[in-house]
Amino acid sequence: MSLIGSVSGFAAFGVLVRTYALGLQKRPLFTNPSSHLLAAGVFGSVGYFIYNLQERQAMLIAAKKEVMIKNRAHAEELASQ
Repeated sequence: MSLIGSVSGFAAFGVLVRTYALGLQKRPLFTNPSSHLLAAGVFGSVGYFIYNLQERQAMLIAAKKEVMIKNRAHAEELASQ
């Protein structure tokens, strides 16, 4: 998932959550647009954090995989002697 897709998806979900919450309360949906912007900003920042978290995890997994491949090669070398 790209950065723009992650942030905009979470921001859209934030606006949806805010609109749904106002609908449940039977309040006017768009009388205070700043609350929608706040929800979009908060959820967008969560999306940004999750995107960076996934990138760091992928990098750590790749590094661990490389170490495991080297260990396996070393173990096979020792077993063949």
